Amino acid sequence: LLRRSASQKQVVCQGADPALALAGASPDAPRGARHYPTPPDAPESMWHHVDLHVKDWLDERQQGLFHYVNEIPLGALQKFELQTKLPMNVIREDVKGSKKLKSFGQPVPFNYGCFPQTFRDPEELDEIHAAPGDNDPLDVLDLCPQAAGVGEIVRCRALGAVCLIDKGQADWKVLAVNVDADCPLADARSVADAEEIMPGRIEQALRWMDEFKQHSSTSGTTLHYEILDADQAVRIIEND
Repeated sequence: LLRRSASQKQVVCQGADPALALAGASPDAPRGARHYPTPPDAPESMWHHVDLHVKDWLDERQQGLFHYVNEIPLGALQKFELQTKLPMNVIREDVKGSKKLKSFGQPVPFNYGCFPQTFRDPEELDEIHAAPGDNDPLDVLDLCPQAAGVGEIVRCRALGAVCLIDKGQADWKVLAVNVDADCPLADARSVADAEEIMPGRIEQALRWMDEFKQHSSTSGTTLHYEILDADQAVRIIEND
């Protein structure tokens, strides 16, 4: 289990901020944030028509590998979201969400997206926290310090999962790595691997998410810093 560091002010990632260095950052934007346009509409729903599982040329599943749809690129101060209630589930910018990010002022330090063909059912209680689902696809935090585009389909490996209780709902976040990224973290197969390859990376991601939620939420949120392992994360993906 990875828990909150003793000091929330401790610098946990040394060197250049990946949100500035690797996201096509502009030095004139707030802390180097990059601006992204709304992507063209996909011809099919990326929620319903993109395969959840990565398969080989024989159409057999590759163990532990999944696709996710990227919504918010690393380094952005904009909130893009797959629209579950619009035709073709197009991706649109959430203007209110973008205002909250800009008010917070710290670019998203990871790629943030959702798993296709998953759904957090509000009629079902979470087995661990006894809270209902949040009525959305399952979320993913891609820890690789390499920006993915808005609407890009990414092949990833799940390393673990954490639960955010938001408005009384269980909003699970799967921690993953882009297996095609050009960085050592792409080879990680567990939380321990990620911590060895890039010490402090997971703590940085969780601390950002916790601080952003506390800054922007009026209903109160609780981020459980206890991280489930890769096997448990895969079970959450498969069950959703």
